[in-house]
Amino acid sequence: MLRQKKQSNKKVFDPITFFSLVGKLKKTPRTGWLMHGLINVESIAEHSFRVTTMAYLLANDLKCNSSKLVKMALIHDLAEIMTGDIVSEHGLEIDLQGRKKKVIIEGNEIKKIGLLIPHGSEMNILWKEYEDKKTREARILKQLDKLEMVMQALEYENQRNPNHLKEFWENAKKYINHPLILNLFKELCRRRTPPYNDYELIGKRFL
Repeated sequence: MLRQKKQSNKKVFDPITFFSLVGKLKKTPRTGWLMHGLINVESIAEHSFRVTTMAYLLANDLKCNSSKLVKMALIHDLAEIMTGDIVSEHGLEIDLQGRKKKVIIEGNEIKKIGLLIPHGSEMNILWKEYEDKKTREARILKQLDKLEMVMQALEYENQRNPNHLKEFWENAKKYINHPLILNLFKELCRRRTPPYNDYELIGKRFL
């Protein structure tokens, strides 16, 4: 008597479908720029690419685990495939309820995405580590994320009102404190149009 083979319930990884899903980030805009009236703004994928490049090139100087930092940078916005870019901060102000809701929603989505790929548990762990900000790599990546944001702000400011995006500088200043990243932040600030190129004046209401 022939025995029937048991069918496995294990999902087969479909690379094409997954990579196509990731590709949605190439078409998903960063919401903060849209809220300030900008058009043809960068996508989440464009932002993540430059953050990841920063992580790769600066990891050793920042005394970080390079592999972990780069992996974390790659996936830190991956949940936005499903949610889009949810904004919970404006300059120095944080919508605490909105922030809490954002973390819950994105946490649920990253778990769903993790089910689609091998070693999805690693992705979930890295995403949660980034959100918790308890490790060196997580805290550094948050600062690199903000550094990339103001680099993009500077590029947009050069196209229009030089102080139009001041709240992005205020927000980044609140987070960036590592000496190396802070020096890069101050250099970006010096490249702004005067009188907005003074780091010490960021956040001053008379500007």
